Amino acid sequence: MVFNEEYSSSYDYFYKDKDYEKECDFLESIFEKFSYKPKTILDIGCGTGGHALVLAKRGYDIVGIDRSIHMLNIAKQKKNELGLEAELIEGDITKIVLNRKFDAIISMFAVMSYQINNSLLSSVCALAKESLIPDGLFMFDCWHGMGVLNDKPVPKIKEIKINNRERIIRFTQPEFDMLNHIVNINFKVWKIKDNNFNETDEIHPMRFLFPQEIKYFLEVAGFKDIKFCPFLNLEKDLSYNDWNMMVIGR
Repeated sequence: MVFNEEYSSSYDYFYKDKDYEKECDFLESIFEKFSYKPKTILDIGCGTGGHALVLAKRGYDIVGIDRSIHMLNIAKQKKNELGLEAELIEGDITKIVLNRKFDAIISMFAVMSYQINNSLLSSVCALAKESLIPDGLFMFDCWHGMGVLNDKPVPKIKEIKINNRERIIRFTQPEFDMLNHIVNINFKVWKIKDNNFNETDEIHPMRFLFPQEIKYFLEVAGFKDIKFCPFLNLEKDLSYNDWNMMVIGR
């Protein structure tokens, strides 16, 4: 299991510098590029609501799904504090049946790279196709295989000072599974408050993906017009230097 209670409670601290507003600007630039004006958006793997709540604030009708109740509870708390309207649902995006249609579907911050085998990946692509109106857009970012192999992840330490009494330290240790195109990210998190110490461990298997395999899964699901670009750069061609890849299917 990933995104259990202890890790989830620190998640927004780990990514407090992530520019969700800029990333939602990028999503809207894709809408503009495709001359598309969606009203309803499904966010699969919405986490703590970083993208979903920004888009809700911008006037979109948002539904978010996440399998981690702990991440979802944080999203709901933020939604209530901000006074926003968004429907947030606990569910497994490889199994859930929605019986609803949306103008656009997003899956951000490498949620698709958490689909570590072909069955999971194909299930999410099928869900996206089944849940879109005709000519709707499915947009997601993921780890780009060529970029990952060209610049392999390395061990890291990140320390966050919450206040004078409390801090969080995250140790990241990657391990490659080359046969399965997976990097197992071993997280160790220390929470230190006064003289109290708590340690949490999680392993996040992340699949690095290649354009032609993604194109195959999307085409099998029924998508016809599939485009790739570096994350946050719609006008540039994807290269082996790009770690994060944006995928757009219609």
